[in-house]
Amino acid sequence: MKSVYEYYVGEDRYPDLDAAGAVSRLSEAVRCRTINELDHSKTDFSSFDRLQELMRRSYPAVMEAGRFELVGHSVLITIPGSDSSLRPSLYMSHQDVVPIVRGTEGNWTHGAFSGDIAEDCVWGRGTLDIKQMVFGILEAAEYLLSHGARFQRTAYLAFGDDEETLNLGARSIAEVLQERGVRLEYVLDEGGGIIEDGAAFGAPGVPLTMIDLMEKGYADLELTVESAGGHSSRPWGGSSLEHLSRAVTAITDRPFAPHCPEPLLKSFEKLAPYITEEPLRTLTQNVRANAGEIAAFCAARPALFPLAATTIAPTVIEGGSAAGNVLPQNMRAIINFRLNGGENKEGLFARCMEAVHAADPQSPVRLRYEQANDPSGIARTDGFGYRTLETVLGEFYPDVVAVPSLTAGATDAKCYEPICDTCLRCSPFMVDAALAHSGVHGTDEHIPIRAYLQGIRVLIRMMELGNIAR
Repeated sequence: MKSVYEYYVGEDRYPDLDAAGAVSRLSEAVRCRTINELDHSKTDFSSFDRLQELMRRSYPAVMEAGRFELVGHSVLITIPGSDSSLRPSLYMSHQDVVPIVRGTEGNWTHGAFSGDIAEDCVWGRGTLDIKQMVFGILEAAEYLLSHGARFQRTAYLAFGDDEETLNLGARSIAEVLQERGVRLEYVLDEGGGIIEDGAAFGAPGVPLTMIDLMEKGYADLELTVESAGGHSSRPWGGSSLEHLSRAVTAITDRPFAPHCPEPLLKSFEKLAPYITEEPLRTLTQNVRANAGEIAAFCAARPALFPLAATTIAPTVIEGGSAAGNVLPQNMRAIINFRLNGGENKEGLFARCMEAVHAADPQSPVRLRYEQANDPSGIARTDGFGYRTLETVLGEFYPDVVAVPSLTAGATDAKCYEPICDTCLRCSPFMVDAALAHSGVHGTDEHIPIRAYLQGIRVLIRMMELGNIAR
């Protein structure tokens, strides 16, 4: 596939955009170590204070036209519109970032929280996930307001503080808006953000980007077992590690049948004219009639498998013995699930219990959710928000096919579903797939400056069409 930059159009638009200032402000934002612990009582919120002070002093037009509120440690900025008959829009992201994997600090080319500007990139945690969207949204609003624009549609800028852990910040903002009687026209959150070749979908040579309409459910299932331990020569009844391993294996040995959730059907309907490879070329002539065969095809392909099935991933095991001749005592494991559309956490839990006890009716392993939520709703594609986003992407990436899809990851967008039927997940900061896959939550996270500035232009245009033009 061509370089991602070859798909960029309109880099000469908004020629007086303060590019150097925007890059400098993102760099400063990266230097704020906004890591929110799973146990929020252990979080150093002074880094969030510094980030919010940066927002306040860097965007004077936004602060003058809008109202800046703290909801806990999350940020809600209201830019009022002149037409109360128009439902507001909400542009969102999150302030928090994931920590650095212990022991890998020295592997970074530039420090993880350095915010270094080097090699035509900004380096550090949050440049891809997802401070570039927090500050890109603020840059876009500041540009328009400082140029005399007056919003007709009210815009909310909402930045949660714990998307990487508990989603409480976004949920609190949504509750505040709901209490105020707000009903949103559309939400724009992170998601996608890459231009990739359509080969996995049977459309090689066709550049694609995704507009995610839903996210899969999320569950961390904890398995625990207790044992008295002792000498390994007397393992009567099996060790705690044995019982735990048997339970994990029983669950992973019972995979879910694949099926196509509605957004995946929409993906193939959009892509049908571009698909040249069999069997998808034939199957997509009638996507809904052939949904079962399409799901089976997806389940056999690593790139598509997460879109068509509930995934099961053991991720943690703790408590093993420190010596080969000592029986372990209390042990714990975590299995992470991403629930496909149509599944729910209650059914998943019952299925896991059944699997464990079918393998070992006397299993001492206990199961509980550490956290769990069902799949999100599905955003509308026939309304103003989706049409506007599709139009704007077409202006700046005209040769790229924007495909309705779903995300296997989790975002804050689902928190706004009680007040919005069009929660869209699509980052406008387009990078190539390899950079996104290695950089998001990985070592050497960085964003090319060209990608950052192009994303800001997209957001400016999105606000022009969504909040200024009727």
